[in-house]
Amino acid sequence: MMKKLVRSLKRRYPRPGYRHRQQGFTLPLVLGMGLIMIVVALTLLSRSQLDVSTASLQKQTQQAFAVAEGGMARTLGLLNGNYQILLRRTYNPATNTNFNPPRPYLISRAADATKVGQPNTTGLNVPPVNEWTAESLGSDAPPCFTLDNLNTIVLNGTIGSPVQGNYRILSYLYDAPTQTGHLLIEGRLPNNSPANAFILQKMVITDRRVPSNFPGLLAQSINLGNNDVFGTINGNVICTNPANCVVPQSQCVNGQPTQQGLRSAVGALNNATIEGTIAINNIDLPPFPEAPAPVGGSVLGNLPLTPPPSWLPTSQVTDFQQALQAAGGYSQGAYANFPVPGRGNNPPQDSPDITGNTINLTFPRPGDRPYVDPDPNIPFFIPDPLRPGEQIVNPEKVYYAYRINNINLRGNERVAFNTSKYAVRLYVSGNISLSGNAGIDNTCSPESSTCGTGANMGLPKGVGTPDRLRIYGNPPDPNNMRTDQEFTLSGGSTAGSVFVYAPDAKVGINGGSREPDIFGAVWAKTWNGSSSNNAEIKVPDRLPEALGGNYAQASIVVARTTEASNWNRLAQY
Repeated sequence: MMKKLVRSLKRRYPRPGYRHRQQGFTLPLVLGMGLIMIVVALTLLSRSQLDVSTASLQKQTQQAFAVAEGGMARTLGLLNGNYQILLRRTYNPATNTNFNPPRPYLISRAADATKVGQPNTTGLNVPPVNEWTAESLGSDAPPCFTLDNLNTIVLNGTIGSPVQGNYRILSYLYDAPTQTGHLLIEGRLPNNSPANAFILQKMVITDRRVPSNFPGLLAQSINLGNNDVFGTINGNVICTNPANCVVPQSQCVNGQPTQQGLRSAVGALNNATIEGTIAINNIDLPPFPEAPAPVGGSVLGNLPLTPPPSWLPTSQVTDFQQALQAAGGYSQGAYANFPVPGRGNNPPQDSPDITGNTINLTFPRPGDRPYVDPDPNIPFFIPDPLRPGEQIVNPEKVYYAYRINNINLRGNERVAFNTSKYAVRLYVSGNISLSGNAGIDNTCSPESSTCGTGANMGLPKGVGTPDRLRIYGNPPDPNNMRTDQEFTLSGGSTAGSVFVYAPDAKVGINGGSREPDIFGAVWAKTWNGSSSNNAEIKVPDRLPEALGGNYAQASIVVARTTEASNWNRLAQY
């Protein structure tokens, strides 16, 4: 009992110093636990803030990607629109300041042919190129085109309203061997945000033909005067050199020429009528045909149909004989001799010219035979466009060919070419001069399938269609702007129904009396109009189809991007 009482009193009244020793041990323990809890809390808070910062940065990076994508879409729209001329020119300046000295952003073929269009992340010494300048464009710049606002319209831009971000073109690399464009764009958020993103897109650059732009009158330089060009479908006037067909600056609106500006560029005066469109642009023309080798006289070089020529594929022998049955033979080349009477009792003299003194001004002459193009890819027959199920001899394959130095006719002198059975081609190496009532006639039998009521394109009976009488001048001369030939239709002359393709010639009508003076189309180096308001060219609707081959595809071409063949997001560069 006493022991229990003693233990109870010890608990209730501990000896001196014992309680203080207990309190000294507890305090460090509490402080330590508190410190640990503070460290844990700070760690959790730091990690939480880091997660928030990372999430915010990721969100901003995604927003920067969205800005870059918007910039890519807008830039491609501009390059496929008013700025399409830049698609085949490189903008790859040395502006990447991550290196010293600064380097271009993309690797060009000149630096490494195995890494064309890849990011230049190692500081490779890539030659800087900037062809997006007025000096580089030179005369290739389209009318009203200016690079004055290139920096604010194309190279840089903003997305959204209010502004959600800014983008800029770092590089555009065009690789000619592969015809590919590589476009690198940076997107960045506003207000000095550190978030940015890059998009690199690769695409093939192709040419796209603009339909319904067959050239009725085409030249590198056009002074239309008061001449008329009729044809609601094909009566188009196309100048292929913007440096020669300049639109006045006052006639430029939002970077595009007005209709009056285009008329001024081609020299159309008030009385000139143009039923089609006016364009100042490059155009995809068919290859210029080479004249067949000359044969001497009217019958020299002629061969019978049997045996067939050695170059003729066996599979085409039957077509060859059927196509030339009406001619009874073929010529090995182009006739190049047009005799004139000899003086006194002298026999006729050879001449390379056709003039009023030429003995026979009606072609083909007795004994002339058609020439056959040896290209096995050109068929002998083509479908008759006006008689379903029927065929006609292909004028691209079989035609009478004449190599002529000059054609000089005046007064009432006329030369006639009958195109009823076969087409006719004149390869003129000199000049054509018609004056007075002189003319070149394209005649055709009304019974011929090539010039019946429907086939003759609205021409009077007895007149052949222009696709069947073609005048070719000299080949293009890209070395100078000077014309080396002149085809002039003067006074009351008329060239009748004809297609003229003379890329090194100056062609024009000085005065006029027929309606029209030319029924067909004229492709030349220079068109020199007149002040007469009755000089006319009428371009039939069916002419491209009738010319056939690549002629039917002749139209304005513009550069365009295709769908992206490679597209990369780059969070860092």
